[in-house]
Amino acid sequence: MTKYAAFISYSHADQVAARWLHQALETYRLPRALIGTPSEFGPVPRRLPPVFRDRDELPASGDLGEKLRNALADSRFQIVLCSPRAAQSKWVNEEILTFKRIHGEARTLAVILSGEPYAGGDTECFPPALRFHLAPDGSLSDVPAEPIAADLRAGKDGKRLALLKLVAGIADVRLDSLVRRDAARRQRRLMWITGASLFIMMLTIGLAIYAESQRRVAVQQQLLANRSLDFLIGTFEIANPATENPRTITALTILNRASRRAGVELKGEPAVSARLLRATGEIYFNLGLPREAERDLKSALAREPEQGEERARTLLKLATIAYKRGDLDETRRRIDAAATSYSKRASYAPELDAEVLEQRGMAEILDGNYAASAQLLGAAAERYSQLPGDHTVELGRIWMNHAQSLVRLKRFDEADRLFARALARYSAAFGTDHLLTATAYQNRALADFERGETARASAGIRRAVAIYDHVLEGDHPTIGAALILMGRIRTARGDIDGALAALDRARGLYARLYGPRNPAVGDVDFYAAEAEAKKGATDAALARLARTKAIYDANYGPVDPDQVELLTLRSRILAAAGRTAQAGRDCQAASAIQRKLQPPGPKLTAADCSVEIAGR
Repeated sequence: MTKYAAFISYSHADQVAARWLHQALETYRLPRALIGTPSEFGPVPRRLPPVFRDRDELPASGDLGEKLRNALADSRFQIVLCSPRAAQSKWVNEEILTFKRIHGEARTLAVILSGEPYAGGDTECFPPALRFHLAPDGSLSDVPAEPIAADLRAGKDGKRLALLKLVAGIADVRLDSLVRRDAARRQRRLMWITGASLFIMMLTIGLAIYAESQRRVAVQQQLLANRSLDFLIGTFEIANPATENPRTITALTILNRASRRAGVELKGEPAVSARLLRATGEIYFNLGLPREAERDLKSALAREPEQGEERARTLLKLATIAYKRGDLDETRRRIDAAATSYSKRASYAPELDAEVLEQRGMAEILDGNYAASAQLLGAAAERYSQLPGDHTVELGRIWMNHAQSLVRLKRFDEADRLFARALARYSAAFGTDHLLTATAYQNRALADFERGETARASAGIRRAVAIYDHVLEGDHPTIGAALILMGRIRTARGDIDGALAALDRARGLYARLYGPRNPAVGDVDFYAAEAEAKKGATDAALARLARTKAIYDANYGPVDPDQVELLTLRSRILAAAGRTAQAGRDCQAASAIQRKLQPPGPKLTAADCSVEIAGR
């Protein structure tokens, strides 16, 4: 039975990291579900045994060598903090040799602080005794070793994952069990942070209103501040303890409550009401709730002055919502209104000018005018690059949209350079394991897919989904959209089983999020039908399309562009199966809907329905 869980070996220059690791290991509590389960070292305890840190544990020993050897012999594992300083430390190297001779080589764990393993020279971080195996006589051989290492360098494991790796090894438990427990704890903490963040955000709005009101009469200043604070406090006070558990009230519940109160109770105070409604509108938009966002933003617009920064930003956000809805006229109307709603001499005008250019470029994408879009987005990126401050998020977003326009113009090399620039900028600013970096991978994969480079598209979307799975909650809609693209790419590559697996995962995700009758569920079945048809499973494909049609009928009605796409796909599937009469009827039905659309869609051809081709 060893006395210590681990012996930490380190250079004196790395004592700060050693103190952190010592405390983290000794205070870590293992998950309750694992306590008492069997391991190599007996039942798993609540906490690890003590950890030995040599410089602290032996402050004034007269026989330091003997004490160290005893401590090494009484330690279950050895943890070596690796850095160029440690690699050059004779003391650290001797501790590793002694531990290996007593316990063998399998229980020496490495934690990289800086430098590079196996680099040699001044940057080498592994001491010689860690880099090579022992010979049978206990001396150091020239046979390279591959020690297990956690990595604390920037962009690598990070402190939390490195700690979990060490605990898993020392306690002889599965790493994924610790990671799941840690994720669950972070999710609980996130719920509290979300509520607190919302409160802080609302409080910040109140303080901003107070700051703005200082330019006015002193009495009006106090009135605005007090009223905002009363509103914020009241939003949380109106919860009924008899019917609502304060521990389970969601951020969306609080947001809905704030939205209703700001629109109804503050009608007589337009400055307060407009600021709060614009804030709730932007939060709704970020949560993927465009109808609620548009409602609150329009209410804010009705209360805002005719000129000013806030009105311009409200109009531009409404333009973004119209763009996502596919309403080109409304998008342009909102952009034009925003462009004339602020003074070009104001200090905030250059940033708004850049945003207006970006929005105009996006409107041209919606209009199919990709050359104009590329020109406007390029100008917008140039404006943002000249602004003071960090505009990484805006520049990356513009570069990716600019690249999409260039792809449609078949200017692929230029598009590749822009995608690479966005990806490099996001990776440098936020790391490779970040939501924005994943978005860059996904957008590049879409472009590669559209230009027919399915191998590179497949690699890119796999990377994006892996990041999304790591940084987002399991049923986040962003993951669903990425899975749809993954399914389409796999279908194009002939990996039908893989395509259906990705699409069925997306379908389940959307069904849990929005319910089984949501259009997003229908869209997944649409693409899954394409995969089934390519597999030759005609009946399965038609069954998928039947589910899609029921969902589209309920949500869109009979006359809608999505109904046209559905009927043309079904026509192609039927034609490929030799059922040309049914295929022809579907193609005619699609043409009839196309003529009823406003504006009417382009006339369908034989290639769209594949009827004539299949009948030959």
